[in-house]
Amino acid sequence: MATQAATLAPGLKRTLGPVAVSLLTLSVLSPAASVFITGADIIHQAGTGAALAFIVGGLLTLIFTFAQAELGSAFPFAGGDYATIGQALGPRWGFVQFGIDMLSTPVLLALTASGIALYLHGVAPVLPNVPTAIAALAVATVLAVLNVRTNAVITGVFLAIELSALALVSVLGLGSPARGIGEVLTAPVTFTGGLAAPLTLGIAAVAISAASWAISGSGQAIYFAEELHDPVRVGRLVIRITLASIVTMVLPVLALTIGARDLPATLASDSPFAALIAQHASPLVATLIELGIAAAIFNAVMAGVICYGRWLWSSGRDAIWAAPINRALISIHPRFGSPWVATIVVGVTAMGFTLLGLPMLVLLSAANGIANWALLNTAAWVGRQHGVTGQGDAYRAPLFPLPNIVSLVVTAVLAVMTWQDAETGRTGELVVAGTIIGALLYHRFVLAQRPGGWRMVAPSFDRVS
Repeated sequence: MATQAATLAPGLKRTLGPVAVSLLTLSVLSPAASVFITGADIIHQAGTGAALAFIVGGLLTLIFTFAQAELGSAFPFAGGDYATIGQALGPRWGFVQFGIDMLSTPVLLALTASGIALYLHGVAPVLPNVPTAIAALAVATVLAVLNVRTNAVITGVFLAIELSALALVSVLGLGSPARGIGEVLTAPVTFTGGLAAPLTLGIAAVAISAASWAISGSGQAIYFAEELHDPVRVGRLVIRITLASIVTMVLPVLALTIGARDLPATLASDSPFAALIAQHASPLVATLIELGIAAAIFNAVMAGVICYGRWLWSSGRDAIWAAPINRALISIHPRFGSPWVATIVVGVTAMGFTLLGLPMLVLLSAANGIANWALLNTAAWVGRQHGVTGQGDAYRAPLFPLPNIVSLVVTAVLAVMTWQDAETGRTGELVVAGTIIGALLYHRFVLAQRPGGWRMVAPSFDRVS
């Protein structure tokens, strides 16, 4: 039962300030990984339309994230979205989000790790993609078990390298433009066999969804809220991190579409940003930048395993699984204070997902985003109407309920447009729909059958000075 799990589960220690949480969160969402991995695949699909996709996706992400910030500030729990949605809409819909998380979590980690070998080819061209990703996940998982404050320092150092690499790519492309920004934004084209064609509506929808999902991730700060001294502040942190993410991701994508000299060859390259760097920088500088990118991607993998270890730990506290599994997942390392069993399970699961391949991982991440945004904005709207969010010192999203209405309309439009892309978008939506149905069945026939039903744990979050 959930109450038994709550009694058995030791709490996480409040040892983090807003700077540490910001560093960890930026490392999880990793602007470099989002740009150089997800962004590269979006470029392959949408051509020069990738720049427009990231600009529109960034604005949509900000609107979508208002709901996540308000929910997280009201319910700053380590379970993240599934816990906040469950508190606002009830346990059934919280568990539906958990089902989506069950798919999106290993997808995100595997997607990130899969990009490391791409940016090590200049130094070690024989490195195979999948084994390299698995090795990176293994090392990251071991490091993720360490004390969270130690990891905040480690990820902060890597984050500085990551932001430097993004800045250099932006300077290289924007400083030597091969075409105008107006051409890129008003007449985006894709290339097939070296021939240009206008960007289609279906591909644009998939690209915008994937770009918005790539930019999103500031809500991962909520996973660390139970370790934050003043957890109610997490909502405002989420918005600040979102704004920083938009700037750091849009600029390098725009730089590539404007600065690529041989556009068809650059867009067709396995690593478009490496191709851009090679066109504008000396071999030594190009190698240093690519090493910095690889280090940044590894940082994102490690921070992601740290973050989602908290999420899986929360599922054990909520007694989602059989009793022996719950007891294992809520284990806290006696020395490091980390949820070590849950962290290891997250890392190992992500290793298996690397076998799906990069294109499948990207399309699954986009479809996951549509479902997640719909649930978050519905929960925030209902929560405000019922007076359970946006109260007291908690963050209140502006212009309520306009951001929620816009978000729900846009997600519906993106879902319909993505469905029109039979090659990739429709497959992703079907997989996510199957995941949601599976979650509803598990809730109905397993969780809801427990004596007294099933409720998620609502831990205390009194401020700690």
